[in-house]
Amino acid sequence: MRVILIILLAYPVLGFGWEGAPITADPKTVLQYPQERWRDARYELFRWADFPSILIFDTASYEIQDRLFKRLAFFVEKAGFRGRLALNEEIADQHGWNAHDYRPEDMSAFFEKARQTRFTLNWEEGELADILLTAGILRQSEAGEFLPGTGAMVSISRESPDYLRSRFMVHEGFHGIFFIDEEFRTFSRRRFDNFPSLGKRFILSFFDYQHYDVKDSYLVVNEFMAHLLQQSVSQAGEYFGKTLASRIDASSWRRAILPPKDEATGSWPDLAKAFQTEAAAFSEYVNRRWGFTAGRVWK
Repeated sequence: MRVILIILLAYPVLGFGWEGAPITADPKTVLQYPQERWRDARYELFRWADFPSILIFDTASYEIQDRLFKRLAFFVEKAGFRGRLALNEEIADQHGWNAHDYRPEDMSAFFEKARQTRFTLNWEEGELADILLTAGILRQSEAGEFLPGTGAMVSISRESPDYLRSRFMVHEGFHGIFFIDEEFRTFSRRRFDNFPSLGKRFILSFFDYQHYDVKDSYLVVNEFMAHLLQQSVSQAGEYFGKTLASRIDASSWRRAILPPKDEATGSWPDLAKAFQTEAAAFSEYVNRRWGFTAGRVWK
């Protein structure tokens, strides 16, 4: 028996919680996989065929996804919470995410802090730890210390409407690749560093509006990349130059970071141009590397 967590309880090795190992599949297959064939009513677990070290969770609902990942989201990404294990009651009325992505270093830090402080986690979080250990994404020392392994974990939910499931799968998929591929991280960092200042001010303000910790440069670059690639290049201009810019425009104290608005179209053309150009550069890169494009993480 491997003791994985917590307080005075010894959690058994759960294998993968139900039957067998993750199902090997590409993200498009995950999106289309019949829910009635799931081996557990709560979620199904997949291994990305092209990137076997990346696990993909598809959950039946946001509630189940929250039981698995919400506290982890606050610990890893949320401003004011990073590095701290929040009680369920403390974050109950706050939004986590509708999709998730995590690297081994952050997940091992989360579970190790819970182990060291004897913090009571949800049963599903204990189950998650065992899945990650079995997959090699986490490791444990002989003393029981949680250590980073290799790979990554991403999650989407059946509660999302189809158009968002597809977008979330692309967004989270590119996060997963970012976690495991140093060249992709270097490319993304270079593109962000050289991005026009008007666009950089805007995206940082938007991430702050979303409660990301914008002091974390790794997180900022990762989100910059995934937001650019989650939709097609042809959609990027409207998404950044109208949809997201309108949200910032609605906040009087954030509005000052916006460039001039085209009142006739209700858009911000300078933002649209900058982000569409950048999305094209990212799309060309992922197409050359893996045969993907902006808006698609399958061939």
